[in-house]
Amino acid sequence: MNVTNTKIKKVHQRNLLSISIASAVLLMTIGQVQAHTRLTVSSTPESSSAHGSTSTEVNIPHGCATNPVIGNVFFLPDTADAIVHTSTASNFDPFDAPEGATALDHMVNPAFIRLVKSNDVFETTEFIKDPLGNPIGFWSAGGEIPASNWIGRVPMTITAVAIQPTSCATSIRLVPAIANICVVTGVDGIDGSDSDNVNVDFWTAPDIGTIYDAPSWSYPASYTITRDLENNPLPASCGDGFAVRIVPSAAQVNRDMPVKVNGEQIWPIP
Repeated sequence: MNVTNTKIKKVHQRNLLSISIASAVLLMTIGQVQAHTRLTVSSTPESSSAHGSTSTEVNIPHGCATNPVIGNVFFLPDTADAIVHTSTASNFDPFDAPEGATALDHMVNPAFIRLVKSNDVFETTEFIKDPLGNPIGFWSAGGEIPASNWIGRVPMTITAVAIQPTSCATSIRLVPAIANICVVTGVDGIDGSDSDNVNVDFWTAPDIGTIYDAPSWSYPASYTITRDLENNPLPASCGDGFAVRIVPSAAQVNRDMPVKVNGEQIWPIP
């Protein structure tokens, strides 16, 4: 083999090694994403004559360490007092929290849910409603998802949302609060900042000010509504616009996270 062929072979080997490393990193990343509790359909266009409610599911891929999941809580932000973030970065790093901003500055209407009748994972499912009686979430119980090697899915639909024509939002990211309950405990068994908690697994926004807050922004799931720029163009004063993120307030999380049956709180145990 001449010198030229030897060099070509070495370059080829380096390229193969680089591809192998990149593939391994990609697989690790995919594995980490799949290990998070997420929505199976996590984005949708804004409301139009051609678009209605979106069918999706809460995808639960594992338990709390070695404990199975025996219950789930899911709810969307209540637009009455939700926290509003804006950013020109797609990953919201950094982001602003405009003082006095409300969700309905950017959304024509709130998003509500409809449940799909199913007992595949949990036997009992009940709505979580806002103060006006609108369904914004649910809790489920009476079943079990093994701690590993199984995936549980809770189906629902999310109603269509239109973006305010006067808003500069190019998209709206709704951040639901989600908890996978593995052991029924009192408040002393709950610590959202503990990613290894064997009692409950939180997929919530961080830094909201509750015991249910997750450790970082890598935890919460999202549901994104994208603007129809053809039929709902940005106002000329907006330039390129910005993304909006809407998060449940501390008051809402403290109101809607506990599981109640006939007005009696059963989790966390009072």
